[in-house]
Amino acid sequence: MKKYILLLFYVATIAFSCSEDNNSDDTPAESDGLVGTWLLTDIRIDAGTNDDDLNFAKQILGFLQGIDCELITFTFNESGTLDTDSKVDHLSINVGTGGLDIPCPTEVDEESALWVLNGDQLTISKEGEADEAFTIELDGNTLIVPGESVDANNYAGADAVFTRQ
Repeated sequence: MKKYILLLFYVATIAFSCSEDNNSDDTPAESDGLVGTWLLTDIRIDAGTNDDDLNFAKQILGFLQGIDCELITFTFNESGTLDTDSKVDHLSINVGTGGLDIPCPTEVDEESALWVLNGDQLTISKEGEADEAFTIELDGNTLIVPGESVDANNYAGADAVFTRQ
């Protein structure tokens, strides 16, 4: 189960983390609403979805928020660059007699990429790889990435919710 939870966070990170691409000709389209810093704040699970692993991932994120641990942060810059800070690969979940112990990782993986927003389609450019497009919902200070956009087989019925900081 631990691997599944780490995979969920990893996929959310991979969805937005990319290697640096220095092609400065790409700029965001209609993207003023996305510019800023966003923090993963919730995993929403549809009421009809009964998945213990998704529920456990939501509990882990809630626990980390309770200790002021910022697991994934995206900074969408006006220049069309995306800076990602992620602690996902450094999570350690310990189960003991006192329950769960999940210390906030001190190591952070930092990556940069290019991004373009066209309507509800967010495209992330990776150097040397095909672009990746994701359907997002953007409502003021809330950015939602539907699980189906990341992996229809494993994350159907769940959304990664980011809040503007």
